[in-house]
Order: sequence, then structure tokens, then C-alpha cells
Amino acid sequence: MRRLWALGFAPALLIQQCAPECAPEPPAAFAAPSWTLDWDKVAYCESGGNWGHGPVRNSAGTFSGGLMIGHQYWKGYGGYSAPYLAPKSVQIAWAEDLIGGSYAVADRAWQCVGGPARSGV
Repeated sequence: MRRLWALGFAPALLIQQCAPECAPEPPAAFAAPSWTLDWDKVAYCESGGNWGHGPVRNSAGTFSGGLMIGHQYWKGYGGYSAPYLAPKSVQIAWAEDLIGGSYAVADRAWQCVGGPARSGV
């Protein structure tokens, strides 16, 4: 840095300026989906809207929480040992991480998604 000053260059001049028109487009993977899910409606369909719904076991595994998340997929997300022990915001964060903006994934994960819980599809 000292050498640059000795040559008469200011560090700020070394940074190329770019107008908004020349800024690169964000990658498609980071684009917001054109649809949204109403997680409260999904939870109402899955668990009666009870975000603290305790474990339910069936032949497919053990599920709990408002979104009836499978314990085999939860794996301590957000520091909680089971979905029903996590607050609503953590359960929703897990669900959004799972689907990664893909309506097809959400539709497979929750049968309720295909109904009134979605918009913009």
C-alpha cells in the first residue's frame, strides 16, 4: 500500500467502477421462485396447525412438528433434536432449505402443497 501512495495512486482508483447496467445477472439458482407457499396452510393440513405436534409413527417413519417432518431427514437441524422441539421459524427454514426453490420438490414432500397452500404456480 505504501508503494502505491509513493507512485501517486489512490487505492480507490484501482477498483473498477461499474454502472448498474453492466452488473452481471445473478445465477438462476439464486433467483427467487415465481411461486410462494403459505407454510401456515401447509401446517394446518399436515398437523392441524400445531407447530409443536408430537411424534407420529407409521410404516414410513416418525414425523412431527407443524409440517410433519420426518425425523430421519431432520438430523438435528438448527440444534434441535426433533422437528416438534424447534420453533416454527426453524421448521420453515428447514423446509425451505429442503425444497431449494423447487415447487416439484415441495409438491412431493407435502401433499397439501398442491392445494390452497400455493400461489403463483
